[in-house]
This record gives sequence, C-alpha cells and structure tokens, in this order.
Amino acid sequence: MKLTALIASFGLKTDDTFDENLVIKGVNTLKEAREGDLSFFTNKKYREDLLTTRASAVLLEEPIDGCPAIQCVVKNPYAVLARILQKMYPESRPEPGVHPSAVIASSAKIGENCYIGPYCIVEDHAQIGSGSVLFGHVFVGSGSTLGQNCTLYSHVTLYHGVHLGDRVRVHANTVVGSDGFGFAQDQGRHVKIPQLGGVRIGDDVEIGSNTSIDRGAQSDTRIGDGCIIDNLVQVAHGVELGNHCILAGQAGISGSTKIGDHSVMAGRAGTVGHIEIGTQTVLMAQSVATKSIDKPGYYAGFPAKPVEEYHRETAGLRRIESMRKKIRELEKWLKHISISKK
Repeated sequence: MKLTALIASFGLKTDDTFDENLVIKGVNTLKEAREGDLSFFTNKKYREDLLTTRASAVLLEEPIDGCPAIQCVVKNPYAVLARILQKMYPESRPEPGVHPSAVIASSAKIGENCYIGPYCIVEDHAQIGSGSVLFGHVFVGSGSTLGQNCTLYSHVTLYHGVHLGDRVRVHANTVVGSDGFGFAQDQGRHVKIPQLGGVRIGDDVEIGSNTSIDRGAQSDTRIGDGCIIDNLVQVAHGVELGNHCILAGQAGISGSTKIGDHSVMAGRAGTVGHIEIGTQTVLMAQSVATKSIDKPGYYAGFPAKPVEEYHRETAGLRRIESMRKKIRELEKWLKHISISKK
C-alpha cells in the first residue's frame, strides 16, 4: 500500500519530503524494521531505536529530531497502527458452508453466509446470526443465540441459554454458560443449587482461550459491550461486567459482583463476591478487592487500597529491617548509659 494512501486514509501529517510512489510493504518494530516497513514510536525508552531505525516511515505523536525515517504525526499512534494493520492484513474467513460432519438440529436457525466447520454441534432452537463462523468442534447448546459476524474458534462450548451479541469473538477451549459454583451446606454435605440463569454477552466482545464464564444462579451473568477478556479468566455466576472493561490473564471475579464501565483488572487480580466496583477502576496485578469501591482510580494490594496508600505501606515494610537495627543500637546505647551511671 502506498504511503500517500495511508496518509490520506488515516489523517497522518508529515513535513518530510518523499517519493509519492513509496510503497509500505509491512509493519515492524523500530529495531527489526527494514526499508519498505512502517514502524511506530509510543514509548520513550525506545528513543535510541527510533534514531537508528531502518524503517521507511514511523508513526509518532510529535516529530523527533534525528529520526531517519519519514515521520507521520498522529494522535494515539498505537490505535492508528491497529487500524492500519486491519486494513493491510484483513482477516481471512472461510467460505460460507456447512461441513458434512456437522450436526445441526432441525429446529436450529442458521443465518446467511455462515460457516459451520467439522464436527460442530448446534442443538435445538439455537440461532446462528448471518456471517458467523464456527470452527471445528464448536458446541452451541439448545436455545443459545449468536448475533451477526461472530467467530467461535475450535472447541468453544456454549451451554444452553447463552446469548452473544454481534461481532463477538471467542477463542479456543473457552466455556460459556457452565454451572456457577453454588452449593448449600446440610449436615456436612454439599447440596447443589440448580443454576437457572443464563449468560448474556454484548456486542464487540473478545474472549481469550481457556476462559470460563458461568451462568447465573437465578438471573443472567452479563458481559457489556466492547469488553476484552484475556486467557484463563474466571467470571463467576451472576457477575455483571460493564461496557468496555478489560480482564487480563488469570483475573477472577466472584459471584454476583458488579463492575462498572471502563474498568480494568490486571493479571491475577480478583474480587470477593457480592460487591460493587465503580466505573473507571483499575485493580492492579495480584490485587484483591475485598469490599466495594466507589471512587475511580488505581487500587493495589490485598486487600486492595488506593495505590498511593499501598506504595506508602510497602515502602514502610522495606524499611522495617533497618529500623530494627537502629532500635537494637539504641537499646545497646541506652544499656551502656545505664551501666555507666551506676
């Protein structure tokens, strides 16, 4: 694709002169890029790489003196890079059709231009929206529905009563709609509580591989529009996740917890059940929210607390050993003073 076309399509600005026939052949990091590549500069620690890059053009927020490449200035270059990659490398989707080995119930409804791969199972009264793709060994339970242009990768399982919006992507081996962890205690025995709810997932959601999203006990588990859920994440029964949230790898949300819009749980962060996390809240890596949080901001530690408070406490812990040594020295000095007075 010509650089002039990228400049026009994505509103890039440049004061550099260059051959209007320059073709961008690929995208690479500053260090690995070669002539004909487009690169990007979004982190100051890679400034030295920027000054020695062999890329033909670089996306960045403001011009940098000494950069040998054509500097294409744009707000939020990383987001623009993502859109350029989508344009240069459009996703390859299989041709519509149903593989002979797929098993589709007579009462199921399959929309136009769908692909149903080998050994897929679509049960009674399920609905697959137009343009959707089910790769091999996908299971869609009875009464479950997919919106338009969804993609389920190999071995994804949707239990009964799971509802996906439009343009939802679910990666391999993820399970949506499994029973929530609900048991009553009776004389030392565990009595299973039937999980009668379902799961409802909004539009433009992406779910990583090997993730589990449980169905609700009574009401549905809900995932809002635009959420991004990483690999190996646990979303328990009855959770309500707001719009445009991010759950990083190994994050876990306990049952009936509500999380507000635009919130983030970093790697291995978690919550207890039956609490509410407000909008624009960030739980940092390995932190655990043990009570509701109503103020936006960054929280860390176990139990999670505002990150400034957490850093003060951890800094104090690092000084404990030196403080102990000083106390011992003071004790020796006081003991010496006491003996000398006698």
